[in-house]
Amino acid sequence: MKKKVSLALVLTFLLVTLIGCGKFECDLCGDEKSGKKYEEEVFGEEVTICKDCYEDLEELRDMFD
Repeated sequence: MKKKVSLALVLTFLLVTLIGCGKFECDLCGDEKSGKKYEEEVFGEEVTICKDCYEDLEELRDMFD
């Protein structure tokens, strides 16, 4: 019984984790990505960007700080 409950909990955790990794389109590069998405303000407009674009923006911010 404990094995079944443990297995059910593990499967539920994996399912919830995978649901959070949906695909999205990056507003800056236009690529369809999966994984973490970032909500940033660029030129006064809220955009959804991928990790690569986010890191590029951070480098630009660091250059001007």
